[in-house]
Amino acid sequence: RIDKNFAKLSSFSEDMRARGRTPTSRWLSQTQGTVTPEEALKLALGPGTPVYRFKRLRYADGQPMAIETATITGFALPSIDAVGDSLYEALTLAGHRPVRALQRLHALLLNDEQAALLGAAPRDAALQVERLGYLRDGRAVGMSVSIYPGSTYDFVAELNTA
Repeated sequence: RIDKNFAKLSSFSEDMRARGRTPTSRWLSQTQGTVTPEEALKLALGPGTPVYRFKRLRYADGQPMAIETATITGFALPSIDAVGDSLYEALTLAGHRPVRALQRLHALLLNDEQAALLGAAPRDAALQVERLGYLRDGRAVGMSVSIYPGSTYDFVAELNTA
């Protein structure tokens, strides 16, 4: 099992490397287009704004760990091909890595497609993490939805009274 510090803004690749594991990905899709109404609302973008969409299966030491879907604002990357193994590395190189994020976590049951990708059974428990990342100037840079099998991930947060 992997413990993920829920209070620290880091990428999947950074998390896996910090735990001595080797992160890899398999692309499921990479597209470019314009924002959907839902994306426009969440990212505070106007209609017709260009975005990049990425969907991939994330692995640690060859084991499927997450299905990750991300929408990135068009200004944040030079091209769709700028993203290799790590989206955050590409955003860093482009000078648009998020410095803060809002995250929401909730439980779900895997559907047939999700289960097949993650090597799990349909209706197995999973965790869905939605993240909305922001730049230092307050602009939203991207949003993502990651689905983790419940058997592989624990989310940990340190809570303070301050």
